[in-house]
Amino acid sequence: MRVVHVSSQTPKEAHVAQVSKFVKGGVAAAAGCALAFTGLALPAQAEALKTNAPIVPTEGTTQINLIGFNDFHGRITHASAFAANVLDVQEPFGAENTIIIGNGDQVGASEFESSVASDVPTRDALKALGVEAFTAGNHEFDAGYDLADNDVNDAVAIQQDFGHLLAANVTKEDGSLALDAYQIYEVQGFSVAVVGAVTSSTPSGVSPDGIQGLTFGDPVVAVNDVAADLKDGDASNGEADIIIASYHEGGPENGDPIDNNLANATFAEIANDTSPEVDAIFNAHTHRVYNYEYNNRQIVQAGEYAGNVGQIVLDVNTEGDVVASSSSVIPTYEGDAPRVDATTFTGDAATTYSNVTAIQEAAIAEAEVLGAEQVGVVNEDITRGKAWDAGAVAVEDNRAQESTLGGVVADSMVTWANANTEMGADVSIMNPGGLRADILGDGSLTYKDAQSVLPFVNNLSIIELSGADLKTVLEQQWQLDADGNVPGRPYLQLGLSTNINYTYSGATSDDPATTQGTHIQSVYINGEAIVDDQTYKVVLPSFLAAGGDNFFALNNAVSKFDTGSVDLSAFIAYVESLENKELQPEQTRNGFNLNGYFAEDGSTPQVEQGATHTFTVSDVDLYSLDHVANTELVATIDGQEVGKADITGVTANGEITTAELTITVPAALAAGAYTLELTANPSGSTVQVPLEVTEAPVVAEPTIVAEKDTYTAEESAEGVVYAGANWAPNAAVKIEVTLPDGTVTEITGVETDDAGAFTDGLVWETTDESGNVIESNLPFPVGTYTINASQEIDGETVTATTTFTVTDGAATDDANGDSTGTDDSTGDDDSTGDATGTDDSAGADDANGDATGGVVPPTDGADSDTGAQGDNGDNTDNGGVKGDNLAQTGANSTLIFGLLAAAAAAIALGGSFLLFRRQRGA
Repeated sequence: MRVVHVSSQTPKEAHVAQVSKFVKGGVAAAAGCALAFTGLALPAQAEALKTNAPIVPTEGTTQINLIGFNDFHGRITHASAFAANVLDVQEPFGAENTIIIGNGDQVGASEFESSVASDVPTRDALKALGVEAFTAGNHEFDAGYDLADNDVNDAVAIQQDFGHLLAANVTKEDGSLALDAYQIYEVQGFSVAVVGAVTSSTPSGVSPDGIQGLTFGDPVVAVNDVAADLKDGDASNGEADIIIASYHEGGPENGDPIDNNLANATFAEIANDTSPEVDAIFNAHTHRVYNYEYNNRQIVQAGEYAGNVGQIVLDVNTEGDVVASSSSVIPTYEGDAPRVDATTFTGDAATTYSNVTAIQEAAIAEAEVLGAEQVGVVNEDITRGKAWDAGAVAVEDNRAQESTLGGVVADSMVTWANANTEMGADVSIMNPGGLRADILGDGSLTYKDAQSVLPFVNNLSIIELSGADLKTVLEQQWQLDADGNVPGRPYLQLGLSTNINYTYSGATSDDPATTQGTHIQSVYINGEAIVDDQTYKVVLPSFLAAGGDNFFALNNAVSKFDTGSVDLSAFIAYVESLENKELQPEQTRNGFNLNGYFAEDGSTPQVEQGATHTFTVSDVDLYSLDHVANTELVATIDGQEVGKADITGVTANGEITTAELTITVPAALAAGAYTLELTANPSGSTVQVPLEVTEAPVVAEPTIVAEKDTYTAEESAEGVVYAGANWAPNAAVKIEVTLPDGTVTEITGVETDDAGAFTDGLVWETTDESGNVIESNLPFPVGTYTINASQEIDGETVTATTTFTVTDGAATDDANGDSTGTDDSTGDDDSTGDATGTDDSAGADDANGDATGGVVPPTDGADSDTGAQGDNGDNTDNGGVKGDNLAQTGANSTLIFGLLAAAAAAIALGGSFLLFRRQRGA
């Protein structure tokens, strides 16, 4: 073992206390003899290899071999295969020229075989393997920092077990370091410092109650401060020739190109802002696999769960300067088999492998006894969310998507709370990072299976939260940390009990820095929209109840009750309460992505009776194994279908499911507030959204009306005025007048104005054979007349009719005693000897023998005043008179407006004079 210079004081005081240095390899002078060159430091040459193979030594070059791993998470059942991989990568360089670095989360969220023994087997196996540098990950704080009962899993206990725990950016209230900042190793005669820092988002990933008083600062700033001290020439605060940064933080994307990760602010800060004094960088936390050469140094992350090791080889000159470097990521397995055949090991490597394997086997044997108990039946896979690509799983633990497992665990909590607590709960929430293993449908659910899913053993809390804060909690799935920065996982999908659903706009990929607070549109619990100022009881792990995972709105709870029971116990109790103890996947999704449904200001859409509304619905599938692929989206109001659309996109192919949906509000649906249900089939996933149905405006029907319902014959001689309204503007209207005897006369040339109105007038006149008017403004024949108006609009014929009646009533003498308005009833000459008004009822000639303005047109076979005879005034040869005709004339505008007002009033009162019908055009 080569130890080291360790620090646990304040950052500036940390380098004063120096311990003995153990030397690996030869002295610096010997190292210099092995070099192919000496002298001045040259710019480092760097290469990131993509061969997935170990790097081999370069003959004649002094090289330092760095082996890094991250996010091991207590995978004790993989310890022997992992050890074989590490030893194989180490062997060509020798243990003395190699530093093995754990970059955080060595323990926590572990396999059952490890967690059931408080992760002691994992820690023992890593120490036996020869891991020398241990950086703290957020999971090293799962059990808190330094519990009063000296829990074997709190950070200080882990530090004591490993001999150190690196976290240069974690300080106490007095400014001193909570753990250690760095360690220095002597390798090949040079001082090599490993400086560790944990993600600053740790407070959001562990129970805040367990880390009170600690500050998690910027990892890059902390590493740079330590690097500056180690390179300042002051031996009293520690000095190093070579500096390695071990960040428990990283980029969100796998593989190349690096630009994909540089787009992430957290990774970009590590890559661009880490001091040039740092010679190599290890990443962790985001469980990604990549190795980059960037700015002439290597940046490596090795995935998760013992699946890979990351190797960085540094070429060093006689001055201790790194002049070249290379990196590779080497998988532990090829297919299902270990990549390395451990039977080929000899000497120290064989002994080390044997020791690790013995620890693994002992842990498995002990766990078998405790974990073999069957607690239920499971015949279908119930898994975490996956990232899909071309029908295959690309990422096993996709925390940005809903899953069958998240729903099942959430349901277990709310069911347990309502059955076992007096307080009960309305809904439950589960954080995705708390689900650490899938449940496979192999027929049996054991205690081990359940514990593997829920390894953290969180107490369950019940909080009372306002509707407004519950909505904010859902909004905080778009993640911002306490300082307003976007963490490595910018979106975290909460698991929710099946009785709550919500809709959101935008996309889960939106940048939280600019969009948090703009997404959540509707939230419903048990079919009812939540009310902002109403309180809801939420059961959730204590980690979340303390505002973990950046869900800070949970800290606004008006009350918090610790049930004293843990999530694992509640889950097992839930399984045992099921029929035949059979646990089944929950295939319904809680949240749908809606765009274009709500108004731009987020308010409830208002749709008229009989009108349509079109919008887009996306992301309606779960992302688990064996999820139900939805193909159809159905919209209903009070159980009545109002829309249906096909769903496109295949989740398993990495596509986003989408439906363009048009709903049609039934015309007969009463105006008011409704709930629109959107159901994705065949899974049955349903969300609800509010809908305001408004009354459709009354469409004014085309009208036509005569000036009066009834005219005397004398009055009709002045003409009959009619008018129409509510017709298509600036268009012709066909007018047909049916006479009392059934004859139909068409009136041409009637057109509407800009407002869709028209007016016209009718007079009775006589014409000669050439059509010339002989007399006009004659009295109309007695009887009822029908005026029919019609207009062709978009292939439909719109029609309206009105009637008026002409009677033979007598005129009333005016004040002078004459009868300028109407003839007397006997038909004799009036007192002046003329007949300027109207003929008598018998049709006799007036005193001067003409019919100027006063002749009633003869009926069939009757003589006119000139003695002409014909069929209904058809044709005569007496005096050149052809006959009597209906003609049209203009109308006074004042009269027109009066008519239109009268028509509107008559319609409003249900007047009987107007008849309206619409028929399909031929």
